[in-house]
Amino acid sequence: MKKNIFTLIELLVVIAIIAILASMLLPSLNQARQAARKTSCTNNMKQIGTALMMYSGDYEYFPPAKSSEMGNFNSRGWHWLTMPYLGLDNSQPSGWEEAAKRREKGALRCPEIAPPQPGLLDRVSYSMYGFGPLVVWFGFTPAKLERGTAGNSTSIFATKPGARTTKAEPGCAPLTSTIPFVAERTLDEGTDAADLAFQDGNQLGYSSTASKSVVLIRGETPKGYSRFDFAYRHKGRKNILWFDGHVADVGLDQLHSTGVKL
Repeated sequence: MKKNIFTLIELLVVIAIIAILASMLLPSLNQARQAARKTSCTNNMKQIGTALMMYSGDYEYFPPAKSSEMGNFNSRGWHWLTMPYLGLDNSQPSGWEEAAKRREKGALRCPEIAPPQPGLLDRVSYSMYGFGPLVVWFGFTPAKLERGTAGNSTSIFATKPGARTTKAEPGCAPLTSTIPFVAERTLDEGTDAADLAFQDGNQLGYSSTASKSVVLIRGETPKGYSRFDFAYRHKGRKNILWFDGHVADVGLDQLHSTGVKL
């Protein structure tokens, strides 16, 4: 009986076909993974929104982005104040490394961002609006001064559920559905810096005021500790928890220099 034996050429052809099929499928699989991570990030923000509402139920106001006294290792920022409502431990950390890991744990960590490492231990996945520009320019109220001086747009304010703008400047009064509450943090121009709080569109990646960083904001750098980590890391989109409680993403230049959606 004649045995069927693969020749070397036939084996190479089979391997080539498998390689071609794999190369066709891998991009789709990568896109599916990216979409799953974006969905996970969206769910994080929804959990954060629920936690913030629970906090306001206990303390009347939402937690401020930064407290008047930040404590050791920034343990009085909004992340730490919100942790108990997210099922996370907010006891005093032993050092910056532990603090950094716990500030990006559970719902506080975007799955698309690289793990915290020495050198950028103040980095965060998500930042909260300090509300200074809204209070000073648009009469956003109720709002309680928490850090800084009254009348200064760089000051930090704690707000209440139901707060809204009371005056138009210039000619427009932002709606709560267009005001970012918690956003994926981008960068300050030309640096890898991140902060617990943001006050303007430059910090969120508004390219007209961060022209030197537009290429980096768009993510054309290697994943890891690139500026893309703080920017539009979901295929050129950024997730935002808006002040009215819904979560939706934006692309580059869809936020005004004040940080409000155009």
